[in-house]
Amino acid sequence: MTDDPPPRDAADEPRDRPDFGYTWVTACGIGEFVRRMQAIREGERPVTDTSEPPRPATAMRALHAFAVGRPTADLIEAAQRGHFGYRDAVSVLATAALCRSVKEAAELTSRQWEAESGPDGGRTPKTDDIVRDIARQRTVPDVAAFVRECRRLGGDALVAKTLRAFTDSSSGRRNSDKAMLYVALRDEECDEEAAELLSRTLAAVDEDAAAHPAGAGPAARLDDLVGALHEISPSERILERWIDGQLRDLGRVEATIRLVVRLLAGRPTGGPDPLTEHIGRHWGRYEIVPLCDQLARHAPEQCAAVRRHVAARTGLRELAEIVADWRSAEGLAKTVRELLKDIVATGTAAQDGPRPVADLDGLAQSLRHVRADPECGRLLRLVAAEHVDGRPGEEIAALLHRVERRGDRWRAARTIAERLTALALGADSEVAGVVVGYLTALREARDTHTIDTTLKEIADASHSGHDHRAWVTLVTVVAGRLYRSGLTADATNLLERCLENEQRITPEDVGLIVGHLRDAVADPAAWRALLSATVGRWTDAHLRDGAVRRLRQAGFDAEAAAVSC
Repeated sequence: MTDDPPPRDAADEPRDRPDFGYTWVTACGIGEFVRRMQAIREGERPVTDTSEPPRPATAMRALHAFAVGRPTADLIEAAQRGHFGYRDAVSVLATAALCRSVKEAAELTSRQWEAESGPDGGRTPKTDDIVRDIARQRTVPDVAAFVRECRRLGGDALVAKTLRAFTDSSSGRRNSDKAMLYVALRDEECDEEAAELLSRTLAAVDEDAAAHPAGAGPAARLDDLVGALHEISPSERILERWIDGQLRDLGRVEATIRLVVRLLAGRPTGGPDPLTEHIGRHWGRYEIVPLCDQLARHAPEQCAAVRRHVAARTGLRELAEIVADWRSAEGLAKTVRELLKDIVATGTAAQDGPRPVADLDGLAQSLRHVRADPECGRLLRLVAAEHVDGRPGEEIAALLHRVERRGDRWRAARTIAERLTALALGADSEVAGVVVGYLTALREARDTHTIDTTLKEIADASHSGHDHRAWVTLVTVVAGRLYRSGLTADATNLLERCLENEQRITPEDVGLIVGHLRDAVADPAAWRALLSATVGRWTDAHLRDGAVRRLRQAGFDAEAAAVSC
């Protein structure tokens, strides 16, 4: 009897052959199929109406065979004309959409959408369920091809439904899937759809972050998406290019800046970050300042990271415009000094050395040209003078003397002295040469106040926790170079400050200093007088006698006699 359902042993055949024993499904009419399938499900033989045990799994396999084997028109008819209940209709349509080729799936979905929506564009729940299953269960390349086919068929609504279903937070799709779909869509020449996918993905996370401002989840998901995009296509700046495109639409600027704030706020600092670098190096003043204004409130470390990339720019006019706007921004005005410090140091390009003096002059002129607050120019001169790393001493002195206000210049002089001393204590004799060049330039400018400030800082450096031996070596090297440069008074001043304090200088230090400097002194009588007026007046006789013994052991009898007199 060909109308009978398959025997039990046929239904129990291996599941990797879903068509085995179900050829009847493709031969009968739709109404007959529905009646027989329902009879199998309820436990009745469709011909004799005799009772049989219910076989719901067999009915499910029959539905699967129907979905795979019947023409698309039959599936649409069965779903639309009331042959199937809602769940069976969706099951058949979704199974066909998942198991058939991408082209067939797109045609099926398009025809179902047309049949279901009608001329008035009504609700399409079955179509929505089909699209949802495709977006969630088919491979990423299949979804991209499905979008391409839907677009070819003129189904813009289906494309939008697919992208929405794929990016929905309940889809189960990971950010790596969304990154792969972006790349796959572009490969299918669906650039607009790829951009829309990225926009929907980022907007969903942005909305989640806005709803849960204290949560780390949205930031982690954004970071995961950025990482996935860079991993899939490391040579491209996918996210950066998309963001730049959004900024070209004036209506989206504020929303895009807000989104980038969320992107950056959750990212770790310290390592290289292509997104942060791109923003800092390329965004214009009208975007970078509002961005940093928001970051300063929510993620100050990220604000500083962007700021350092901004400071690496070479265009003086654009830097001046950014500084002027930065000064005017409510949340950034107090950090304009930090921005200028980074600009002087060239930010993330600091390995190339500080910004040349000629560029600093150009920046100062540009600040005046863009009518920046005069405070910006004052601060620029101040921080330029205070940046000593990588500059020769003569240049440091020249920049100091450009500071106009006396109080500013005195404060800068103290800062310079501290920084030069710290650098010299932690480096080789080259920095000591910078110190001497600085003092020489100050002497030529007759700036005795700054000279005294610098010598006092070097002499007092032992109080700051520095290595004692390094400090003694620095004093010796600087004093020797000052003597050889003819700056005898300054060398004597430095040594007096150091040698007169017996609580900091040991007898061993005295022997070391004398051994290095006695040949550099042009006036031996003045040299002995210096030792007599300092070490010779130590109140602790035991220490003084120890210094004398040390000098005599080294063969410095004239110096020992000067101390013991």
